[in-house]
Amino acid sequence: AMEGKEFRRRVYATQQDGNEVFNQTEFDKIWPHLRVLARSSPEDKLTLADGLNKSLLCNNKDECAKLKTEGIDVFPDRQVVAMTGDGTDDAPAL
Repeated sequence: AMEGKEFRRRVYATQQDGNEVFNQTEFDKIWPHLRVLARSSPEDKLTLADGLNKSLLCNNKDECAKLKTEGIDVFPDRQVVAMTGDGTDDAPAL
């Protein structure tokens, strides 16, 4: 499991001007191993869903083969994610 705070720290890079930019490469290192994203904000859930939709990890045959040896399947088209939320502010991600 990973908490939202750690997830945000790892998938966003802070630029010199203070703006945060999503880092797809770092995200692609995390998501195959992620099973639970705890204490996450609605924005974390949206980042997870959006990052999975944009991921091209399935095109990296070597990395997919390595993950397969760890029991992790990367599907060739879209990945599957399930989310729950406890309020209406989660609606955009759900």
